[in-house]
Amino acid sequence: MIIEVNDLKRSFKSVKKTEGFKAALNLLIKPEYVEHHALKGVSFSIEEGAFIGLIGANGAGKTTLLKILSGLIPPTSGTARVMGIEPFSRTIEFRKSISLVMGQKAQLWWDLPAVDAFELIKSIYQIPKTVYSERLEQLTELLDVKKLLNTQIRRLSLGERMKMELIGAILHWPKVIFLDEPTIGLDVLAAAKLRDFLKIHNQKEKSTIILTSHNMDDIERLCSRVIILKSGEIIYDGNPMGLSEQSEKQLRVRLAIPLTQSELSKLTGISEDQIEVGGETQSGDEGGEVSSDPNSVIFSLKQESVIPTLQILMEKNQVIDVGIEGQSLEKVIKRVYESH
Repeated sequence: MIIEVNDLKRSFKSVKKTEGFKAALNLLIKPEYVEHHALKGVSFSIEEGAFIGLIGANGAGKTTLLKILSGLIPPTSGTARVMGIEPFSRTIEFRKSISLVMGQKAQLWWDLPAVDAFELIKSIYQIPKTVYSERLEQLTELLDVKKLLNTQIRRLSLGERMKMELIGAILHWPKVIFLDEPTIGLDVLAAAKLRDFLKIHNQKEKSTIILTSHNMDDIERLCSRVIILKSGEIIYDGNPMGLSEQSEKQLRVRLAIPLTQSELSKLTGISEDQIEVGGETQSGDEGGEVSSDPNSVIFSLKQESVIPTLQILMEKNQVIDVGIEGQSLEKVIKRVYESH
């Protein structure tokens, strides 16, 4: 295993603040501290070449976990080993073999053109000139930024800058890459380009990648395994398809005669919170007005209930249109999260 984590815990202390001038003076004389537990006994292992999605709400412990694994902060207790090395020891060998990209923090020098920033990285990591040239050519070609190499980093768009950050992070060909919200704030096209690049790089170079993201497209299209954190604890660890298989299906129907949520519940025996009436429809050509359609109904059902429900609807009403689909991974994860 390239990464092994066992009973990892991390807590932080912060000053307890209260309102009022007297309370502010007390903070100076005798401050009170509150302990926050960011990670509460996390354990898992990751094989070399895996692409892992790390998911959770804000404050779940994702970034704290990545900071421990990349050696930025030590754990309070428990153990973490990356490539057999304790990360916080921050040996030269370890630092040359990993990379951390944080979507909300710039790591390249803003006033330098990208090519000069990459030359500095080449010198820091002592990358041979021919190897550096080959890698830079390959990476700029894949991310379509070759024509921007002589532009100052600060003059690039967010998407272009993020591509340059990725190139800078993997020029030294790290064995393990930690990505913290790499597509945050990017438009659809830029995010898709980044996803394609990461997928190709993972498959071709067999690098191990851990990705945190609130964008479910990132998780669905890239990750073969997801770890869901809630309040510093793992509540799911497995294949994202396993989440979908456990979820309900969506039965979408359009009825000739509209019925209320209550009427549909009485007719089918399905609780009202599993029925959504009035889906959105778009009139005219693309860009036309979007409105609610009272004839459109969405049922959230277990797979075995889909056909019986559809039969009841067809007996009691005229079904104009029907569709069956799995729920999005985002909804599935939300449900798993709320059930714990």
